[in-house]
Amino acid sequence: MDLNEDGFPDLYVLNMQGHDQYYENAGGTRFTRKTRAMFPKTPWGSMGIGAFDFDNDGDLDVMVTDMHSDMSGEVGPELEKSKSEMVWDERFLRSGGNAIYGNAFYRNDGGGKLTEMSDALGVENYWPWGLSVSDVNADGFEDVFITSGMNFPLRYGVNTLLLNDRGVKFRDSEFLLGVEPRREGRAAGPAFLLDASGANKEHPLVEAYDLTGDVEVWGSLASRSSAIFDLDDDGDLDIVTNEFNDGPMVLVSDLSERKSVRFLKVKRSGRASNRSGIGARVAVSTASGKYTRVNDGKSGYLSQSDLPLYFGLGEAGTVEAIRVIWPSGAEQSLPGPIETNRLIEIREP
Repeated sequence: MDLNEDGFPDLYVLNMQGHDQYYENAGGTRFTRKTRAMFPKTPWGSMGIGAFDFDNDGDLDVMVTDMHSDMSGEVGPELEKSKSEMVWDERFLRSGGNAIYGNAFYRNDGGGKLTEMSDALGVENYWPWGLSVSDVNADGFEDVFITSGMNFPLRYGVNTLLLNDRGVKFRDSEFLLGVEPRREGRAAGPAFLLDASGANKEHPLVEAYDLTGDVEVWGSLASRSSAIFDLDDDGDLDIVTNEFNDGPMVLVSDLSERKSVRFLKVKRSGRASNRSGIGARVAVSTASGKYTRVNDGKSGYLSQSDLPLYFGLGEAGTVEAIRVIWPSGAEQSLPGPIETNRLIEIREP
């Protein structure tokens, strides 16, 4: 992510147990570590990251999911939206007081200043893996889908869909929009088999429950990764998940059947830059607002979404202009009016 907008991509490196690190790109010559200057505190047990323009002010904000802080103690359903109560000793944590024990959200205030806003924005959840970002309700503001859960022998954790309330707050919407409960209302499924009278007779479960014969052990269901894209090409965004010990879920949106959806899909074709335009910053202007997206190709944990950028446009009937800043540094403007509800391909000059 080009956090300081100098045209050179910077690096944010996640750490599953300990401090994350941020390295600023010094003009394409080297990377300089500037973690504490930009991120005074980082999540202790990071797993996923997304860089996107949460409030449509034109710069990139950063969200980090923290799974491993949730492992420190038992967390009941009533505490899932709270930071973890850390029970591990500082001799193990080695945090130096610079750790956040839960998800983090850094609002970009410009001028190299970031403000950590996770609690105020309501982005905490339990056992998160990666986050996928796109405009699920096509209102012009980017939403967040977080896969969650840890399977056997731990309890069920819900996948989280955070709808962006116009750059002010996130709203938990997974039950409202049908992401939860999982299909057929299932929370558990087969995890593994035990030959309790033979090869697995010394397994702790066999001894604890005096099991005999072939035993099918069940565990809680959990998602690992996700991708957001327009699967059925009807103008709204769908979600596909990868499950652990279960088949994938295909969550098909019916938004376009319920209302008239305004959108624009932008495909980039690089020349001096890479062919897919990864790293390009695209701004779409309408009468109701300006929407900035950066094509980083990333989605969730170990996954990638469709490369055409998706712009939900709210009620806007036309696009007034499109501006592209390519990884090569070339800048390009396309004047409007440009029709909505279609895919447009932009070639680097």
